[in-house]
Amino acid sequence: MLRFIARRLLAIALVSLAIVFFSFLGMALIANSDDSEQGYNAIPALQTAAQQTLDFFTNLAQGDLGEAEIISGPEPVGDLLWFSYKNSLGLLLMALAGATLAGLLLGTLAALTRRRRREYTVLMLTIVGVSAPSFLLAILLQQAGIKYTQTFGRQLVSMGGYEWDFKHLVMPLLVLAARPLAYITRATYITLDRIMAEDYIRTAFSKGLPSWQVFLPHAFRNLAIPFLTAVGVSFRFALSALPLVEFIFAWPGLGLRILEAINNRVPLLVAVIALAIGLTIQLTGFLLDFSYQFIDPRLRQAP
Repeated sequence: MLRFIARRLLAIALVSLAIVFFSFLGMALIANSDDSEQGYNAIPALQTAAQQTLDFFTNLAQGDLGEAEIISGPEPVGDLLWFSYKNSLGLLLMALAGATLAGLLLGTLAALTRRRRREYTVLMLTIVGVSAPSFLLAILLQQAGIKYTQTFGRQLVSMGGYEWDFKHLVMPLLVLAARPLAYITRATYITLDRIMAEDYIRTAFSKGLPSWQVFLPHAFRNLAIPFLTAVGVSFRFALSALPLVEFIFAWPGLGLRILEAINNRVPLLVAVIALAIGLTIQLTGFLLDFSYQFIDPRLRQAP
């Protein structure tokens, strides 16, 4: 267990180093492309990125992220990061929680009802949900909201802006939750449908056990790891759609902030936000892998 934790923490450190370096490198290459004399010469960009990476981690070790020049003037990077991070994380957690509960319920019902027409309908809808681009869904929802306002003369929900209320949350939450909902529903249905066909489930039923004693101790225990994996993948789906959703609905989170930082050529802010997103993804994966060790004892014996 200790070896597993040490390996994962080392991997997280190395990946974090790479994220910061390549963030600075990308911004240095953008600066080179803006300079007609410099062009796309990669050597100065590599040197600049290496020095900025060294300075970044030196300052980070001292607890100082520095200041970033934004439109309103210089602001502490730590304050910008905290404000943006809590906005994005709150949005992500609400969308993922709703998608997880609804996906588990829909997938379980589809697997246990054993009605082929309903199963095929669920599968088709999940395929559409996983395949549909997030930007298309966001634009369609926004256009539908605008059309409703023009038709009825009143606004049902807000088309953008920042407030923790229903009107401002419903649109970004729907877009962020759509793909995770489809993926979790599909994963739950396929896994549970396979589990219910296993010999030990039929044996449990043949012993005369009531359905809830078969489902909870046997079926759902074996569903745990695939279900958690689906939730982890869905979290990455939602996180990848975050910049687009925040841009379209003007939500001041990490996604919108990093797009503004790239556009305004603020390398330090780009690197900090990219590192925050990368660490969130890595720590989520680490916690999932760590939880697998307790769910399935066989994994503790793996090398």
